[in-house]
Amino acid sequence: MSDIDVDLTDDEIKILELLGRLHVSQHKNINEATIQKKLPQQYHKNLAKTIKSLISKGLVRRYRIENYSLNGDGKKIAEDLAKKMRDKLYPGLNILLKM
Repeated sequence: MSDIDVDLTDDEIKILELLGRLHVSQHKNINEATIQKKLPQQYHKNLAKTIKSLISKGLVRRYRIENYSLNGDGKKIAEDLAKKMRDKLYPGLNILLKM
């Protein structure tokens, strides 16, 4: 994954992947309702508990009430996860970008 070693559940990986795709950073925050809207239905049930877990692991921080941003380590992991997902979905894209 990255140089930071953190044990992540599937729900946490999905949320970090989404935050990486949306380019959330330390200064760009996202509302919990937006996260819920962009996630598949199966992840809505445990969203609040998963976000609390990410906060306790030091990857996400509360920006304001129901607004969250990524810490430095969280941003690195989220970007790595988003890149892996993009490479998996679009394997031929690298060829097009090099042309």
